[in-house]
Amino acid sequence: MRKTMTFRRARTRELVSIYAMVGVPYLLFATFVLFPLLWILRYSFYDYDGVRATFVGLENFRVLIADKVWWKSVVNTLILTFGSLAIGMPLSLLFAVILNGKLKGRVAFRAILYFPVLISLAVVGTIFRIMLAPDNGIINELLIATGLIDKPIYVLATAGTALLTLILVEVWHGMGYNMTLMLAGLQRIPAELYEAAIIDGANERQKMFYVTIPQLGPMLQIIIMLHVLNGLKIFDLVNVLTRGQPFHGSETMVTYIFNYFFEMEGYRAQQGYAASASVVAFLIISIVALTYFKLSRRLSNNE
Repeated sequence: MRKTMTFRRARTRELVSIYAMVGVPYLLFATFVLFPLLWILRYSFYDYDGVRATFVGLENFRVLIADKVWWKSVVNTLILTFGSLAIGMPLSLLFAVILNGKLKGRVAFRAILYFPVLISLAVVGTIFRIMLAPDNGIINELLIATGLIDKPIYVLATAGTALLTLILVEVWHGMGYNMTLMLAGLQRIPAELYEAAIIDGANERQKMFYVTIPQLGPMLQIIIMLHVLNGLKIFDLVNVLTRGQPFHGSETMVTYIFNYFFEMEGYRAQQGYAASASVVAFLIISIVALTYFKLSRRLSNNE
């Protein structure tokens, strides 16, 4: 009898520990993910300023769809995401191929290119904002000292140059991470494939397009997926470097939502409206992600 009771107690303790280990992650998920999502979904149907909430149905969504600034932020987000992808991916692949060879000092070059990844995007934005300042920024000082320009210029003063600056800074920051993933993929490509290509008379360009890139296909799909999902949620770099200016020319979906939610300068506090924008942003990101998954699956099936 004692042995049976001891066994039951031990079994009960074991089950409690198992349920605790399994339940804690679910509790954290419900607290920090599920509850905020349900909160956002609920208040997207309210006129809510943080104090009083009035049910307005779909009015927030009607106003949002008619808001030109919102759609400008959507377009800017897509430009930043796919612009940095179009520039960053080829550069990352180029550096990965070069540093995968027998280049002297390649370890040091890898470390240098990877170093920006270790810096927070908010810090990167602050540094570049100081460097690009029209009055005492180091970049203007160097350009004037070398005689390339006569007077200071401010690249963040127009929407086009501000977006281009954001794209280039994002490429500089993320290139080392992409390059590292590509290096891992390159080192898994069998040397026999390159030897066979050389026997067939392939030059360097042909080896790149017919051996390297096809073999890197799965890794490139992962890199593109991560870049697109992170790019559509870009916030810290834009908020620090350009603050969505000039005239909302570099506004993104997340900065637009942030400004309304936290009543930034020029915006009134409207958490309900910001919640509706969050729901629409979630739908846009989901559509882009699902479209990419469908296209990547189709490409994989055609290989």
